Amino acid sequence: MRAVRGGGAAGAGRGARALAFAVATALLHEAAPARADGVGWATAQAAELTRQAEARVAAGEADVALSRYLEAVRFDATYGPAYLGLGALYERAGDPREAERTYTVALDHVRGFVEGYRARAALRGREGRRDEAIADLEAAVALRGDDAGLLQELAAAYVAAGALPAALGVSRRLSALAAQAGDPAREAAARTQARALSALVGEADPVRAGGADRGPVRRALALYATAPARGRAADPRRQGR
Repeated sequence: MRAVRGGGAAGAGRGARALAFAVATALLHEAAPARADGVGWATAQAAELTRQAEARVAAGEADVALSRYLEAVRFDATYGPAYLGLGALYERAGDPREAERTYTVALDHVRGFVEGYRARAALRGREGRRDEAIADLEAAVALRGDDAGLLQELAAAYVAAGALPAALGVSRRLSALAAQAGDPAREAAARTQARALSALVGEADPVRAGGADRGPVRRALALYATAPARGRAADPRRQGR
């Protein structure tokens, strides 16, 4: 793949200005009438440009892909997949700072952007910024609380950070969701994970503590473990799902 033009601080500055200009251009124009399928004209254009950008990425034409992604954002500043593709392009070009900035801009403009939080969490996790990655995953789970894959990512992040009681709460939630969905295999896997974590947590386990005074932290963990799925993401067409 040809490298995206403009490395270093100067290149990052140009990238930031280009993205800011694209977003501003989109926001200055009123939304066009929706098509028969409910998709606005600007969103349809952004989707097509994003598709073209993905094809250019596959062909190794990073510079062309970059221009397509930015053009997509100029048409619709709320189209999530364009930001995801642009951020991933910057990551592949070795520019995590610009990638993170792209995801952050996306989160400012795309309502309920679960995949944006997820992408930024992955980037921050790879850089060893565990607390920030966990905060992003928690924000994503707050929006899409019944996503088993997302919950598993959060549990893994908690384990990596040594936050075993929190990981235990998520594992029990995964087990409850699997039971509700009638998925015995997934439920068994979640229960096995929860038992292992419970053995490690010991007395801090809010469930094993029974009716004793748990304290605010244990009560919060118990609530998290038994809380129903909550939150809904925005239109999945804008989420990059």
